[in-house]
Amino acid sequence: MVPSPAVIVLAFLGAVQPGASALVPRQAAGCATGVHMIVARASTERPGPGIIGGVANRVQSQIPGSDMVSVDYPAQLNPYQPSQRAGVTAMTKLVQDYATQCPQSKMVLMGYSQGAHVTADVLCGTSEPNFPATQPVAADIADKIAAVVLMGDPSHVPSQPFNKGTAKNNGVFPRGDSAACGALASRMASFCDSGDTFCDSGNSLQVHMGYVRRSGDAAASFIVGMVQGGGATRNCFNNVL
Repeated sequence: MVPSPAVIVLAFLGAVQPGASALVPRQAAGCATGVHMIVARASTERPGPGIIGGVANRVQSQIPGSDMVSVDYPAQLNPYQPSQRAGVTAMTKLVQDYATQCPQSKMVLMGYSQGAHVTADVLCGTSEPNFPATQPVAADIADKIAAVVLMGDPSHVPSQPFNKGTAKNNGVFPRGDSAACGALASRMASFCDSGDTFCDSGNSLQVHMGYVRRSGDAAASFIVGMVQGGGATRNCFNNVL
């Protein structure tokens, strides 16, 4: 399904996790006084937050008392579907458990590549061909989610209100029912640029791997604005729209 150059280049992500080491894991018995971030890494990255941890670091530096937990899932390219399904199950449990344990706390979900696909399915339900259908997150839990950031999502479809970037095409696993994202759509930002191998069905792995470098500051500003209650201004997306 995925060409061998993609496997080789994406495997490089496993050795490149800028800034991830600075993240502070959540204490098992505690609730974040800032925001609790649940992060799903890209395909082939080693366990941990992965490259998108750079966005979480930016948020943590601006919102004191924030913490992070990584989704424990295979993040395999081949076979992809079982890995992605395992990620949906694992992230769903993290979201549900934290909502129960810390009902007054805010959550932020983010994912890169396969991790973005996982995150979108947790929130919006699974509606892509060849994937087993799942339901969107329950409304009472969705209310606790302040912001969502997706980067290089293979389930990307164009013309959605939460899309950021220059992509015009479907991803390799286009979402069948984006309307199921419901009220969360106003709290989502999905970064996908033209030519991306996976979210735009293009031929550029360089584009796919570059979102944190190109749009990490915009993503963090979006999250901070949503968490602090003022919403995100258009200015934070000036370089990605």
